[in-house]
Amino acid sequence: MNPFSKTIFLSVALLLLVCGGCQVANNSRSRGLQNLQKDDLMYQYSIIDALMAGVFDGDLNIAGLKTRGDFGVGTFNKVDGELIMDKGRVYKVSYDGSVREVSDADSTSAAFVKYFKADTVITLTGENLSYENVQEHLLKTLNPNGIYALRITGNFSTMTTRAARPAKPPYHTLTEHLKTNQAVFEIKNTQGTCNGFLLPPYLARTNVPGFHLHYLAADMKAGGHIFKFTTSSVRIEVDMAKGFVIENNTNPEFRTVNLKPDRGEELKKIE
Repeated sequence: MNPFSKTIFLSVALLLLVCGGCQVANNSRSRGLQNLQKDDLMYQYSIIDALMAGVFDGDLNIAGLKTRGDFGVGTFNKVDGELIMDKGRVYKVSYDGSVREVSDADSTSAAFVKYFKADTVITLTGENLSYENVQEHLLKTLNPNGIYALRITGNFSTMTTRAARPAKPPYHTLTEHLKTNQAVFEIKNTQGTCNGFLLPPYLARTNVPGFHLHYLAADMKAGGHIFKFTTSSVRIEVDMAKGFVIENNTNPEFRTVNLKPDRGEELKKIE
């Protein structure tokens, strides 16, 4: 084999090796995403401390998010509103109170999702049943070390939610941003769905420990991150995850942000 032919042969062989490696990596990743459903795992893109520290942009689009679950909560790039996923569809509650289903091309900076399949259903009734009452019942009923996806449906006499205004670079911390850039909605006599998670303390700094739910009205006219509600009856579907998977935010901001500070107290103020 002459030197020129040898060079061509080695180049082609190297190209085939690289392409083969890429295919193996892609197949492995595809199998991993499929296992989220099979293995009954919660998936999250980015971590809550990164969002708290001001990493407000991400590279995961909504089409990609839909391959990781069909239920969940999160936010969008620039913390532009509240994200709620239900039955495979993704909605945005904006700062102006409007609600719309989003394009697959939109992107998220932090999201927590799961393929939802209820393990049990709890019905609670009572005069002026509050969000706090519901939380107390679930904390007494469920194992404190479990990871739970919760879908709560009902007619709510009152519902208090919020949505964030999109941030402009240079970004500050989430706490600083929300001081003057969140709208609070006092919704009356509304029917809809509360989606989210109840997570154990050991997930602090990666996710929101305790309750984290977003609301979507059935008429698509209201929603947001839930602060409180009152009702006379709710249906609670509980789906316990067997574990969780974290994918770090792939935006360059994540590689340079300072994640050493414990932002637990800041998180309590805004949740």
